[in-house]
Amino acid sequence: MAKKAAAGNKSQAIRDALAAHPDKSPKDIADLLTEQGFKLNAQYVSTIKSNMNRKAGGGAVRVMRKKPGRPGRGGAGLSTSGGTLDAALALIKSAGGIEEARNVLATIEQIRLAF
Repeated sequence: MAKKAAAGNKSQAIRDALAAHPDKSPKDIADLLTEQGFKLNAQYVSTIKSNMNRKAGGGAVRVMRKKPGRPGRGGAGLSTSGGTLDAALALIKSAGGIEEARNVLATIEQIRLAF
């Protein structure tokens, strides 16, 4: 005669077994719970264990990195090329600071509007 399935929540039984035996492998946990009447396999134990670890970790922040040889995505609202930024930095350095560079740009704008 076949064994009757154990009553209760499989996932909770797995979590309890993992807490009681943190050093055991998923296969060992599956065998232990199968003896208690639960129908499950090591893969299911691994899934529950992975979900436990993911929830306990608080969620890692994923960092987007560009693949080698691919152009970058660009920043939020930043649509200038590297050459333009280099030129702007050179202007700021040669002017002696950002305020002086702004004054130079304002003067250039006045000259441009005059013609």
